[in-house]
Amino acid sequence: QFPDHPYILIQLAHIQQELGQILGSEQSYKRVRAIDPTWVEGMDKYAHLLFQLRMSRKNAFLLQQGGFLQYQYSCHGGRESSNSLDKNNMGTCDVELELGQLCADLLDAEDKRPEPWVCLSLYHLAREDHEKSIAFVDKAISLDQQHAFAHYLRGSILLSSHRPEHAVVSFFRANDLQRDIPSYEGLVESYLAASKFKEAICTAKEAISQAPRDARATTLVGLALAQAPPNQQGAGEGKDRAKRALRKAMEIDPGAPRPLFALVDIYASEGNFETCVKLLQDGIDGTGATKESSRTPSTASSHTNTWVKEHGDIIQAKLAEIYTLDEKYDSALECYHTAISMNPHNGLAVQGLERLEKIMRGLDPDDDEMQEEASEEYGGE
Repeated sequence: QFPDHPYILIQLAHIQQELGQILGSEQSYKRVRAIDPTWVEGMDKYAHLLFQLRMSRKNAFLLQQGGFLQYQYSCHGGRESSNSLDKNNMGTCDVELELGQLCADLLDAEDKRPEPWVCLSLYHLAREDHEKSIAFVDKAISLDQQHAFAHYLRGSILLSSHRPEHAVVSFFRANDLQRDIPSYEGLVESYLAASKFKEAICTAKEAISQAPRDARATTLVGLALAQAPPNQQGAGEGKDRAKRALRKAMEIDPGAPRPLFALVDIYASEGNFETCVKLLQDGIDGTGATKESSRTPSTASSHTNTWVKEHGDIIQAKLAEIYTLDEKYDSALECYHTAISMNPHNGLAVQGLERLEKIMRGLDPDDDEMQEEASEEYGGE
């Protein structure tokens, strides 16, 4: 009866965001803005969506540390490698413009609520200013200490600033106010970053008890087991248990990229490159976990098709990385070029291709000094 009521549309946008229907969620938020530009409630989630949608594919760090951090849920991860991508990161200006306009509108509408200040925090996070980002999220918390998302964002900023022990406190508070998978993700990632593996495993298992059919929760168990040392993996056989958990996550949601990349990383660490290639090629074809496809909801297959269509370049870049490790340089070169043709701003592919070219020229890809000497030599000819 009320298809255009802002409150209903906001709830729809939140649900779409949770399901990973990012473009649909963005359209729902835009409808709210078109109907009522002064609407504030829940718009901090829109700010987070914009930040993630524009930024995550431009930064190679999202593919580090054991898997892809799903862009719709997490803004964690170090920023140490992002500077080298600035020339290719054309989406940053879009982030600043959109978030800046949203901040201005929300502050004009109501500056006594936490949402505008959370939005402002994300705006400065997009500009790599963690100090101001923390200051504004603290302002949001001072206005409403029960605002769970502000605590979650604070934890994300602290984790990305390499302060995992402090991040744990914020994620714990967010989870205490509103138990959800993103807060559990933040807790597990913080514990792993702080080398508190037992706590990470216990928290991941708690997430499964809260959401047994959520692929993200099952993935957390796999990630925690994969990174924990053997003496802290519980009943032993940690790697095998991690593989089982990640495969189960892929069965629950065949389109989820994080368990796919985490599983590939485990097999790569064991030197089993053939299995890595098979997993990634299945991901490109959209045939991952087909044995369970008849038991997965239709939304999962839709997620698979949408993700592969929009982010196939990321899988291609990961496949190229595996071929490089397996010293199949021609195949790696082909995959890198495919990835870059699909998305010229794919930082993982751009950096990986540069690294591969050094290897093929007989240079040490990690020795910048040697590369400079080689450049001078070639330049002098």
